[in-house]
Amino acid sequence: MDEGHHESLLDYMQTLKGLGAAEFVKAHDHPFLVENYLAPSSKIVLGRVETISEFDLEDIVPAKEEKESMLQARVIPLQKREVSSSERMIFVGRSANNDIVLANKLVSKLHAYFCQIPGSRVVQLVDMSSTNGTFVNGTRLAPSVKSNLEDEDVISFGPETKLEFFSSAAFCQLLQKLA
Repeated sequence: MDEGHHESLLDYMQTLKGLGAAEFVKAHDHPFLVENYLAPSSKIVLGRVETISEFDLEDIVPAKEEKESMLQARVIPLQKREVSSSERMIFVGRSANNDIVLANKLVSKLHAYFCQIPGSRVVQLVDMSSTNGTFVNGTRLAPSVKSNLEDEDVISFGPETKLEFFSSAAFCQLLQKLA
């Protein structure tokens, strides 16, 4: 993914513990992208419940090692890299000059961008005619068409890079569930 440093879910859980939910949301008033981590044997996906036809208690409760791995999932704050920028679009791609850099050869240099509708909390995602496509919950976005995002939407930039979208409040709730 990004060659730079990203904090993990565990890092944010520790921040939440120190601040409390209301202060955490106030201090982190922006959406988040979380590395979509599927624990191999538990069938647990961040923010989602996956149906298991034949289940065993071991299949529902993640093993200690799996939970620890899940807590290491990378978290990307959805915000401009340069705070002084007046532009509202947050660019995503393989090129180093994007706000969010995804170091994967199947991600276009300038792949997509996020934008927030002025005066609202609605965040939209726009594919920029990327070679391998941008997908929301498995549906490919048409180039240049704005798509509203909801909490827990799974976003794929090309076939390999999957991230889950969370508003600040929903991200806080996720951290509380995982604690």
